[in-house]
Amino acid sequence: MSAPARPEAPRATEWLVVLAALVLVAFYYLARADTIGVASAGRGWSPLTARPLDPAWHFAVSLLVLGLVPVAAARGLAGLKLRALGLGLGRWRAGLAWLAVGVPLAVLAGKIGAGSAAVRAVYPLDPQVTASGFVRYALTELPYFAAWEVLFRGVLLFGLARRVGPGVANAIQTALSVTAHFGRPLPETFAALPAGLLFGRVSLSLGSVWYIAVIHWMVGVSQDWFIVTR
Repeated sequence: MSAPARPEAPRATEWLVVLAALVLVAFYYLARADTIGVASAGRGWSPLTARPLDPAWHFAVSLLVLGLVPVAAARGLAGLKLRALGLGLGRWRAGLAWLAVGVPLAVLAGKIGAGSAAVRAVYPLDPQVTASGFVRYALTELPYFAAWEVLFRGVLLFGLARRVGPGVANAIQTALSVTAHFGRPLPETFAALPAGLLFGRVSLSLGSVWYIAVIHWMVGVSQDWFIVTR
């Protein structure tokens, strides 16, 4: 008896990688809350990226560039439904269990990250944020972290998994996620490699990106909080 046929992969999913490259270029060069540049003898300092956005605008534009545009393209190019992109609730009971374990670990990771001088040189992205206004700032960060997970663990991971297999899809989304951290502190960029693989594997097992999005957000929020209150 022959094995059951593998479900046909959605059309044009390979273009999702090209799409990701394009939106990451736009995100890196045009939608930053800081400036990336080069300093060299004889030429001094030269900015390479567009004028920095106000942090609130940076987070809002990130939602559009990293989240809404890729999802719209994945639906239009590959005909993928939201649930097929990991944008449903998935296995919500298991997801809640992961939150119960992951949120405390995320807070611990944030505290460890806040101890790095390189990290403190970059975060919080709004250098004016204070403890009294921190809750509002943390909420403005939520769309950014949600959009990050939608692109990497949603559109790329779920979108490619049926064509190239979950392992290869996880490697692709992790590699692109790591490169998207270029220009961030070195400890954060290194940490993005194991974190990306783990986040991808958990998202696939849960059938949803939202639980990891909350955990990822808590890492960033906790790190900012420990820096602000240091």
